[in-house]
Amino acid sequence: MKFWKIWAGVALCAVTLAGTVASARPAQDAGKTATEDEIVPKGKEMNWGDASDPDAKVKNGKPVAKGWVSLFDGKTLKGWTYEKGYWEVKDGAIVGDKKGNTPHHHYMFSDKDFKDFEMHIDMKMTGYNSGVCARINPKSFDDVPGYQVDMGDGYWGCLWDEHHRQKKIFDFPKEEADKILHKEGWNHYYFKMSGTHITIYLNGVKTAEGDDPGGFESGPVGFQLCHGANTVASFRNIYVKLLSPALPGTAPKSVEQSEP
Repeated sequence: MKFWKIWAGVALCAVTLAGTVASARPAQDAGKTATEDEIVPKGKEMNWGDASDPDAKVKNGKPVAKGWVSLFDGKTLKGWTYEKGYWEVKDGAIVGDKKGNTPHHHYMFSDKDFKDFEMHIDMKMTGYNSGVCARINPKSFDDVPGYQVDMGDGYWGCLWDEHHRQKKIFDFPKEEADKILHKEGWNHYYFKMSGTHITIYLNGVKTAEGDDPGGFESGPVGFQLCHGANTVASFRNIYVKLLSPALPGTAPKSVEQSEP
């Protein structure tokens, strides 16, 4: 759970960690981002990052460049571990729904670990808080230290370290996120993790970039349903490009019985 918020000014703030200064910088004007009905346009090529980056380009929900691998077949939860009752496939998306207030978090994990990689993913959320997790070290489906490319009011575009350092690593001002966010609609994250260097784009706008030597080096990717008020989070068009080989999975196995 996020126990506090770091107040952001109009300018993007610099984060100092272990002597390293990491800053979040917009790559382009918020006005250049796609409109809500263009998130996954049929037949139109979208650029979700720097114009010169071929890996930023997506068409019909799929990256155009070679070397990208899908983590979701659009029909089943093959390749994922989860608590049954909280996660399902619906209308071509992975959907997490707590169906009410819960005292525990509820996560879903990939059955492989990833170290250096890039990811494209569409996501939407109603409710309190969720996130796209990366390089996590899950101890259970409730206790999951590691990175979250965050989702939630005041957290969109940020990088959070959950149950480890328990703080924002890179911040992005809420007022700037609100300009590019399609609230309760589909949005797109494109992010890169290579060594200690991390870059995040939300709907084509760079919201964070910098070095963080204090994070975990590898782990599963996954999704969070935060404890507290109800959250419904959906994810689709999930692709990774490996910059180093995938590793054997360290996530817990799926369970039939779920805690509230």
